[in-house]
Amino acid sequence: MVRRENVEQVWDAQFVTFGKPMPRHEMWRAAYRHDRYLKALTQLELNRRFRDLVRNFLILTPDAKIGVPPISPEGIEWWVLMTHALEEFRLTYGPYPAGFTGEVHREEKFPDLAGVLAKKAASALAARGLKSREVFLKYGNPKYMTMLLEEGRLRVQPASEYSKPDHNGAVRDDELTLEVSLYLTQDTIRKVVINPQDVPDDLEGKRIDVRFSRPNDFWLYCVSSSVESRLFVDFNAEACVIIRDRDEFRRLLLAAGATAFPAARGRDGAAVYIDPVRPRSARIDIPMSKHFKYSYQLEHRFIWELPLSSSPITYEDLKLGSLKDIAELVVL
Repeated sequence: MVRRENVEQVWDAQFVTFGKPMPRHEMWRAAYRHDRYLKALTQLELNRRFRDLVRNFLILTPDAKIGVPPISPEGIEWWVLMTHALEEFRLTYGPYPAGFTGEVHREEKFPDLAGVLAKKAASALAARGLKSREVFLKYGNPKYMTMLLEEGRLRVQPASEYSKPDHNGAVRDDELTLEVSLYLTQDTIRKVVINPQDVPDDLEGKRIDVRFSRPNDFWLYCVSSSVESRLFVDFNAEACVIIRDRDEFRRLLLAAGATAFPAARGRDGAAVYIDPVRPRSARIDIPMSKHFKYSYQLEHRFIWELPLSSSPITYEDLKLGSLKDIAELVVL
C-alpha cells in the first residue's frame, strides 16, 4: 500500500511562482485550494476515493516489484489527483494520519501484488515486449482460455450479471447505473442559473448527487487493452489469451453477435472512465462508461442493445472459430 507520507515526499521538481521556486506538489495543492471539489465528500467517501486512487496508482514492474506510474503525460494525472485528495485530508482533518480509517480496507482487499501469481505474471509478460493499446487480452481460467484460442468459444453475459456479490472487486460493478456527486461553488452556480444576480453573496457551496441509469439490460463482453501483469492478480487468472490482430477479432465477434442477437444493435469501443466528482460531460453513455476506479484495466467493451424492453435476457455462448492465427495463449 502506498503510504500518504511517502507520496508527499515524491516531488523534488521545482517550479517558479512569483519569482520563488515551488515544489510541484505544492503547486498542485495551491491549485486545489482554489477549487476544493472534494470538500462535500464524507469521511468514508474520501477514504474510498483514496483507495480507488491507490488501486490505479500501483503497477507491477517486469521484475515483479510493486511500483508507481512514471511522471509522464498519462501517469501524471494520478499524481495530481492523489495530491488533491491528500490536501483535502489535511484541510479537513489535519496532519496525517488524521482522517484515515481502516474501514474501506476491510470493505475490499487490495490484490496481492507480492504473491506467487504476480511473480509468474510479471515474468510471462515481460518476455513478450507487448505495448498497451496495441493488443487485446482476455484473462481467465486456463480451461476457458484454451477454448477461446482453439475454437473461439466465449460467453456474452447480461450487464446485470456483473453486479453479483460473488465477483471480486476488479469485476464486480453495477453496469446499469453510475452516480456522480458535484460540488458547486457560488461562482459555479451563478454561471449555470438564468438569474445569476439572484444568487446570494453568502451562499455556501452545494453538493448535487446525480444518478444516471439505464432502463433495460444489455449484453456485454469485455477484454483489456492493458498489458500490466497485475491484471492476472486482479482477475485471479492463471491464463490469458493475447489477441494481436484486434481488428480481425472485432470483426469476428461483432459478426457472431449480429447472428446471435439479430434484434439488437451491436457496437464496441474503449470504456470511458468517469471521475464521479469531476465528470467531463453531463452526457454519460451508460453501456460504455465505468467508474474511474477501474481505469487501470483499459477495458474495451462489446455491447449489444435491444430496444426498450422489460423482458429479462440471459447469457449467450458464441463460437468465432479458431483464433490461433491472430492470438496466443499464456498459461502461468
